[in-house]
Amino acid sequence: MSLLSTKAFSILKNAVTSPYIRALSVTSKLNIKELREYKEGNKLIIEGVSLPSPRSELLVRAEKIPDLLPTKDSEKSLCYMCKLDLDVKHTDVLILSQFVRSDGCMLPRRITGLCRMQQKKVGKMVTMAQKAGLMINLTPSFCKKDPKKRYGYKKFNTYYDEKTIFWKRIPNQNDRFKR
Repeated sequence: MSLLSTKAFSILKNAVTSPYIRALSVTSKLNIKELREYKEGNKLIIEGVSLPSPRSELLVRAEKIPDLLPTKDSEKSLCYMCKLDLDVKHTDVLILSQFVRSDGCMLPRRITGLCRMQQKKVGKMVTMAQKAGLMINLTPSFCKKDPKKRYGYKKFNTYYDEKTIFWKRIPNQNDRFKR
């Protein structure tokens, strides 16, 4: 009896995993497809058509901002964080994780394309997020920013007030000499 059940299990397992039996493909979690069916002659055709996201107008695109695209006349490329005037906080982990390598270290300016002040601001925000325990999976190994590796009172997460984090608008370095 047990031999029969193991044979039946192996047949079912092969049938489910066989690429020939499975005719429909599965999309990723975020892509939504609409199934459309129509007849051509005596064939029934079922196709999956990708639907656009209802939140696509919320995406930040460089094409929408004319100042963001580099021109031939400009010698210096513009920092997109300054042009977009994004208010990034330490709780915006999805934005900050784009500036961090897989081992938890910050990417250099030549890769991120940020200006010096924005690179400094993003670096501070990443440090704050790591100390707050929001980016535990993106913290360097043997780092004291990981709450599990701290001791004493430092083993608890750090919480930051939204008003005291950093400047909302970074002043220009040349403005300090103007009187």
